[in-house]
Amino acid sequence: MEKGKEKKPLWIRLLICAGALGAVVLVFLLIEKGIDKSGAVEKAEAKLQERVAKREEKNAMDAVVTETPATETAAAVTETAEAVPETETELAFPTVTEEGSTDPEGNVTSIALTNPQLDVSAYDPTLVEWGSGGPTDAYGRPDGCTLYQKKYGDLSAYFIMPWDEGEPKKVYLTFDIGYTNEYTVQILDTLKEKGVKGVFFATLPVVQEDKEICQRIINEGHELGNHSVTHTNIVAKSVEEQQKELMDVHNAAVENYGYVMHLWRYPEGKFSQQGLAVVNNCNYRSVFWSFAHRDWYVDNQPDVNETRTKVINALHPGAIYLLHGISATNAAVLGDLIDAGIAQGYTFELLQ
Repeated sequence: MEKGKEKKPLWIRLLICAGALGAVVLVFLLIEKGIDKSGAVEKAEAKLQERVAKREEKNAMDAVVTETPATETAAAVTETAEAVPETETELAFPTVTEEGSTDPEGNVTSIALTNPQLDVSAYDPTLVEWGSGGPTDAYGRPDGCTLYQKKYGDLSAYFIMPWDEGEPKKVYLTFDIGYTNEYTVQILDTLKEKGVKGVFFATLPVVQEDKEICQRIINEGHELGNHSVTHTNIVAKSVEEQQKELMDVHNAAVENYGYVMHLWRYPEGKFSQQGLAVVNNCNYRSVFWSFAHRDWYVDNQPDVNETRTKVINALHPGAIYLLHGISATNAAVLGDLIDAGIAQGYTFELLQ
């Protein structure tokens, strides 16, 4: 030992040796890790791609977030993990027996359905809030509509009308009227001028009190649809109360006009699987929509020019338009929508 240098204690020497040994082990581990580095990266990249693919699939199904009164709940979308069908033959549409009433000229004035009766207790009562929109296919048909048609179509529900490539392109106009005003009359005038028929979904007060409007709807060959008694969240009620919301309007139409309703629209698109079964058992079809916009605030109407562009750009085969019959903007653009649709090769059909 050199003079002046003091020998280190044993514990310090042992610590130094342990550190050196650890360093050697670490070097070997790093070398070994490096050998498998490429495989680890590949696994990580594959996992990331899988997550991205799942996210894209979910986004394709989240086709129900729009500017309509209600939007689809995440839970309901999660339940529909099936891929969007590629052809209309894969979609579900109601199978019912129809018996039509006709006037002396042979025109159908009302249709009575006989639906297969279902055990409503076997269906899920969980609230689903519908709103069309989101991603579309190459023809502009919202993916959410085709997805929900596949899921709920066999419960006498329509979210979009059937169409296959090569078939005539059809559009269906529907109007919600919780009450009526001068724009309801203008809309009827435009439809008469253009020779187009539509469905008017009316609440009980309209059926009972706006008899001139309702009679005109029937006389001019439109459908008078059922939009409930109270225009509230129907599925929050008992099965019996849901039936009453529908059948009180139904009976009022029969009593006042001798007219048998068979088309139903849920207020704000709030429905449930069980609710659809209830409506089915009342011999009705539930009609939703594949296009709607914020048109129901009479004191805050959307811009006419912007709306004209919007409704025309939204045209797609099998489209079900939801328009409120008290909207000044809708009354202003309806004729242009019909003209533009016809120019693009569409026909406007009555949803029956």
